[in-house]
Amino acid sequence: MIRVVSVRRAALTLFGAGVLFAVAPSCASAPRQPIGVTSLPGVIEVREWPYQIDIPIQETSNERIWRTVIDVVAERAAIAVMDREGGYMRTEWKQSPITYGGKVSEERYTLRMQPQEGKIRLGLEVRIAGTSTYPTTIINTVQAPWTAIYRELQQRLVKM
Repeated sequence: MIRVVSVRRAALTLFGAGVLFAVAPSCASAPRQPIGVTSLPGVIEVREWPYQIDIPIQETSNERIWRTVIDVVAERAAIAVMDREGGYMRTEWKQSPITYGGKVSEERYTLRMQPQEGKIRLGLEVRIAGTSTYPTTIINTVQAPWTAIYRELQQRLVKM
């Protein structure tokens, strides 16, 4: 009798270990997306919209900064509001390739040029497309359109 219980216990232990090993690889094999902006986490918790991100730059010429921002942003989104003297720009909402809970999202950006502080402040808004529902996180991947804007502005506005 003792031997039967030991065999049953051993069989259950091996079965449990088999299930554990069968499940573990599927969890571990989920592909991780490359981070878009390496100074920020892969998933950013947002407490207030728009989410503000500072893009460090070295360029101090207002003219060069303004032209570069227009070039970079206009390639990716329609510009809704521009105030050159105030150094402000806002885009229209545009569909994003990033989904939240399986739902299509859309993004819009506000940009404030602050060359005297060595930065451009990028305001990012993300919502479920066609609604006023904002997620509580932002995904920071190379596929996110805002990360391409961040990286290109930073690269182009560093003095050579």
